[in-house]
Amino acid sequence: MQVKFWGVRGSIPSPGPDTAYFGGNTACLQIYAEGQPVIILDAGTGIRKAGLDLLKNHPDKKEIHIFFSHTHWDHIQGLPFFAPLYIPGYTVTIHGPMQYERTLAEILDRQMEYTYFPVRVAELQAKISYTELKEQEFMVGGFKASSKYMNHPVLCLGYRFEKGGKSFVYGTDHEPYYNYLGDDETGEEMGLIIEEQTQRLEEFVKGADLLVMDAQYKPEEYATHLGWGHCSTDHALDLAIKAQVKRFALFHHDPDRSDEDEKAMIERLQPELKKASHLKEIFGAREGLVVDI
Repeated sequence: MQVKFWGVRGSIPSPGPDTAYFGGNTACLQIYAEGQPVIILDAGTGIRKAGLDLLKNHPDKKEIHIFFSHTHWDHIQGLPFFAPLYIPGYTVTIHGPMQYERTLAEILDRQMEYTYFPVRVAELQAKISYTELKEQEFMVGGFKASSKYMNHPVLCLGYRFEKGGKSFVYGTDHEPYYNYLGDDETGEEMGLIIEEQTQRLEEFVKGADLLVMDAQYKPEEYATHLGWGHCSTDHALDLAIKAQVKRFALFHHDPDRSDEDEKAMIERLQPELKKASHLKEIFGAREGLVVDI
């Protein structure tokens, strides 16, 4: 299989000369495999080009599965610009975490209300359906897939895809588990919960050939962003090492992070390759990059 990055930023698009190398579009990835349906992860602004690429270079690919990690704005804002939605003959299944205030369909439909966008969902020509997920295992074409709750201010899922003995994990918008109550009386009980959840995440990621992981902050920045729902580079790398993944891609780049600063962050992590023999590569996700797994 192959993984292509169409958008790698977090929070808000950040185009410009200082972000041109890694790219300014928000989260969107695509998984390619011969004879398999189209699998897209998140619909940030990067999904616009993914849709145009499908029309131009893969016109026979009519079955599309879009998996949302969660429904924060930077992960859904590109969906109205996904060209296959407007063309008869396409089947688009939208998967995402089950919500409790309103359905996934209602959440996504709202951004295409006439007040905000000139085309309403009822006017789209593709056949669209929705699947709400919890933590579970399922099949997508020939892929064995599974989902895992992440630690974020809204219900958020990470995804693992396996095929032909290879595995890929997408783990965006996650913060290490911590005692958010800050109460000494809950310390021991909360500590056990934190340990259990951390171990479950490590098991979910374990042995992945490629881990794409939220690594938005520098370690020194994280202290002022506690509770925001994102990892530091050290948090993400620690997970990659403990879970014995083979390749680790930093993802969800801060919108204010320049290319040069991002490169420096990645370079600082390279000595860890000598300490963890199973880890073969540490790199930054960037738009247009295709990774063979």
